[in-house]
Amino acid sequence: MNLLPKHKKPLQTTNEFDQVIVGNSLSKDAWRRLKKNKMAVISVVIVIIYILLAVLAPVLPIYPYDEIILDHQHLKPSFVKNAGQLLIEKRMADLYTQAWRQERLTLSTEEDDMLWAWIDKNEANKVWDYMFIEGNKQLAEGTFTFNKAEQRTLDNLQRKLKTDLQITVNKIWYTPVEGKKQNIAKLPVDTIAGLYAEMIGSTSEIEIEQYSREIEQQLMKTIKTQNVGLSEEEYALLLEKEIEGLSKKKHDALIRENVLAKIKSRAKEIAASDLKEAATDESASFPLNKEITIKGPLSADVKATKMHERRYYLGTDNQGRDMLSRIIYGGQVSIAIGFIGTITSVIIGTILGALAGYLGGKVDYFIMRVVDIMYGLPYMLLVIIAMAIFGRNILNLFFALAIISWLTISRMVRGQIMSLKNQEFIEAARSMGAPTWRIIFRHLVPNSLSIIIVFSTLRIPSFIMTESFLSFLGLGVQAPFASWGSLVGDAVGGMTLYPWKLFFPATAMTIFLFAMNFLGDGLRDAFDPQSKNQL
Repeated sequence: MNLLPKHKKPLQTTNEFDQVIVGNSLSKDAWRRLKKNKMAVISVVIVIIYILLAVLAPVLPIYPYDEIILDHQHLKPSFVKNAGQLLIEKRMADLYTQAWRQERLTLSTEEDDMLWAWIDKNEANKVWDYMFIEGNKQLAEGTFTFNKAEQRTLDNLQRKLKTDLQITVNKIWYTPVEGKKQNIAKLPVDTIAGLYAEMIGSTSEIEIEQYSREIEQQLMKTIKTQNVGLSEEEYALLLEKEIEGLSKKKHDALIRENVLAKIKSRAKEIAASDLKEAATDESASFPLNKEITIKGPLSADVKATKMHERRYYLGTDNQGRDMLSRIIYGGQVSIAIGFIGTITSVIIGTILGALAGYLGGKVDYFIMRVVDIMYGLPYMLLVIIAMAIFGRNILNLFFALAIISWLTISRMVRGQIMSLKNQEFIEAARSMGAPTWRIIFRHLVPNSLSIIIVFSTLRIPSFIMTESFLSFLGLGVQAPFASWGSLVGDAVGGMTLYPWKLFFPATAMTIFLFAMNFLGDGLRDAFDPQSKNQL
């Protein structure tokens, strides 16, 4: 029973001046000092924006990052002109340039010299931009006209821009004679193969056998890419080993993917034919969603858009893919590599460093000798070897980066644990009979979180840079996926002609790396007790 009066206030700690002492913690104190660091606060905002864009990429109103439109190759960035207008300009600039070379479009001697100087410097973009302006000027003045072949080319292009549709197949449905409509992607692989075989007048056995051969050809192509210079017998042995290691689930998934791709291709052909009239109808509203019948019980939900009305705010790449979309999805991969690689390496390094620091003796000796040996090996070479052994995909890239990157954090945690394990609160825990694991992971590691957090923020940029370097060498993220590093690597070859392909992904990556470094510096100052009076 509570005998204290209800109105009595709880006891509070006071100092010699009878002032209430308000408790504080390291995290609160660190947050107070971090808020005074303007660059760190700005960096937090930038990092949050990047993470939100990466997480929300699938629902953002952007074009698919892997959608290829060959007609839209190397379109320059524009906020006001759509793809069709840029294609017209590009074609007209090309026709003006050809006419200038044929001396049908005349310029002054100084202008000729300037254009030839740009050509010698491989600055063709400047030539096209100048010729487009000068050609339009002379066309308006009547001093230049297109010949019949050139005018016919432009007319055909204008007609094409009005009628071309981009068809996207969202879902394919199977509707039995008496039954509920089902998503074909969720059906067993034998059923899917049978439906496709019935659609083309074949049998499921023949189609599955055909797809199995195609899978073998794809595996052989990959093997020859990764292992150059072997004999045909060695390639055959590697293929046999690869097929033996291929699980039935993986084999069926490959067949399913192949069959669905062919059914989608057929659905696109039917949709393009059915919607041909709608493309020329100016009263039709796009995007147009429609369900079409493929054949028999198969139907598809398709979405049709006017292909050349797209706007590419950051331009396109060499396959006509939207650079804005690829940078956002590239950020998704790069940030994931940075965070997952850092978290994995921190977990491994913290556990091993804490065990070595607290247990000491042979455990400490063995763990630290392993660390010393791995420190003596070239880091990047180990990562490249790991990627070559385990294969080039995103999961293996996470693994290769993480297993080599825990060395520094293990040493840092070991030193922190060794300085804390003889403190009074640890002695008190021992005297109360707390087990070793509880002392390490409930008392020592939480008191080392400040250095772990600071180290983690500084390691994320390092992981992203390492992945970028590997992608630049062709050992990182593989198509159809993209990362900032792979985008930069793909753009280097044409940086003089198409500078936006290099500038935008490099800028996006640089801003994020600077933000993470400023945030790491801010956290280091905030958690460092010696810097309390600096801010």
